[in-house]
Amino acid sequence: MVRMIDVATHAGVSLKTVSRVLNNEPHVQAKLREKVMTSVKELGYIPSASARSLRSRRTYTFHLISRVIEGNFVNTVQSGALRASQAHGYNLLVTLLDAEILKDSEALNNWCQNFISTKRPDGLILVPPHSDSPEINEIFSRAGIPISRIGPNMIEDKNNVNITIDDTDAAHKATEHLLSLGHRRIGFIRGIEDHGATHARYKGYSSALSAAGVEIDKDLVKPGLFSFESGMNAGLELLNMSSPPTAIFAANDDMAAGVIVAAYRNGIKVPGDLSVMGFDDSELAERIWPSLSTIRQPLVKYGERAVEYLVNKAGKNSKGHNDKSTQTDILDYEMILRASTGPLSLGALGN
Repeated sequence: MVRMIDVATHAGVSLKTVSRVLNNEPHVQAKLREKVMTSVKELGYIPSASARSLRSRRTYTFHLISRVIEGNFVNTVQSGALRASQAHGYNLLVTLLDAEILKDSEALNNWCQNFISTKRPDGLILVPPHSDSPEINEIFSRAGIPISRIGPNMIEDKNNVNITIDDTDAAHKATEHLLSLGHRRIGFIRGIEDHGATHARYKGYSSALSAAGVEIDKDLVKPGLFSFESGMNAGLELLNMSSPPTAIFAANDDMAAGVIVAAYRNGIKVPGDLSVMGFDDSELAERIWPSLSTIRQPLVKYGERAVEYLVNKAGKNSKGHNDKSTQTDILDYEMILRASTGPLSLGALGN
C-alpha cells in the first residue's frame, strides 16, 4: 500500500509539501505541485479521505443544492462540477431542497441549520431558484460556508461568487435577430417571477424592441414557469389572439418547445407562419422538430468555474484568510440559429 511518505520520497520533497499539495493549499510553487502530482499518479497513491478530513477538519465535499435532480440545466452543470471536483480531490453530492420550503422562513432556517450540522459542507453550488434566495445565502454565509451561485440573481454579496452570462444582452440579441427577419409582433414568455433570469431576459427583450422603435405590447407578454406545459399554454394563448404574434421568444428551451407543440396543434407552420426562439441550448433544442434557435449557455463551464472558486476559497479559509473581493464571473454566450426561425412571410400570422 502506497503511503504519503512514499510519495514524498519519490518526488524528492518533504512530507509537509505533499500534504499541502493534496490539501489544495495555496502558495505552493507550481513546479513542486507538479512533481507531487506526477508521483501520485505514477505510484497510484490514493489519499485516505478520513485521514485527510481529520488533519484539515474539512470534509472535502461540495454540495450542489437544487429543487430537482432531473433536467438538462442541472444535469449539465453537475457534470462540469463533478469533473472539476474529482480533479481537485473533492467529492460532489447533489442535495434536494424543495422550493416550497423557501416560502416558510422558519422551515428554511431549520433545514439549513440541520444541513450544516450533519453534512459539514466545504462549499455549496446553488442553482435557480435557490441561487436567487437571500435567506439561503445569508444563512450559509453567516456559517462561513463558501457559495457559488449559478445564473443571474438579485443578491448583493461581496463574499461569494455569481457565475453567469449577460442574460440581458443575450435576450436583446435574440430579439434583435427576430427583428432582423422582419418580425414586429414578437411575443415573450416569462419564467418564474422570483428568478433573476426572468427579469434579465425580459429586460433584454424590451430593450431590443425599444431600440427598433417597436412599441411593447403587454398583451404579447405571457407568464411562464420554465416548464414545457407552461410554454404550451402560453403559446396557445398567444396564437389564439385576434392578432397573434409572428414570432415568439420564450425565456427557456422547455417553454419554446411547448410553443412549437401549441403551433402544431393549431395547424400553424414553424417557421413558415411562426418563428420560435428559446434560451439555454438544452439537448431538447436539437431533438425537437423543427430544431430550436436559441441562446447557448456554457453550462459545463458553470459547474467547473463554481468548483474552482470553492477550492480556492476553501484553501484560503483553511489558513484563516477570507477573500472579501467582489466576485462576478460573466462567461460568454452564443446564439445558435436552427430551423425554428425564419423571415417574416406574407402569409404569416398577424399580417
